[in-house]
Amino acid sequence: MLMFVFTFALGAGPVPGLLLTEIFPSRIRAKAMAFCMSVHWVCNFLVGLLFLRLLEKLGPQLLYSMFATFCMMAVIFVKRNVVETKGKSLQEIEIALLPRD
Repeated sequence: MLMFVFTFALGAGPVPGLLLTEIFPSRIRAKAMAFCMSVHWVCNFLVGLLFLRLLEKLGPQLLYSMFATFCMMAVIFVKRNVVETKGKSLQEIEIALLPRD
């Protein structure tokens, strides 16, 4: 479990905080970040709260397979939907994220 927490903190853990600052327009960024990070931390709390109960009921193989499935879904989502932001200004990122007609 400690290894999972360590690798999550080095990998996918900080992504929402970094990504959300770039995808919301300036006018709503503060409120949207507060809401999204609240949802993020509530989900993290629920995972921590329910982990041992689920481990007892489902067993380690099924539970970790479920975690792996969610991780794979996240990787696929990021590959398909997240644009590269390196070296771009916030305005350029906002334009890239606008829906195309």
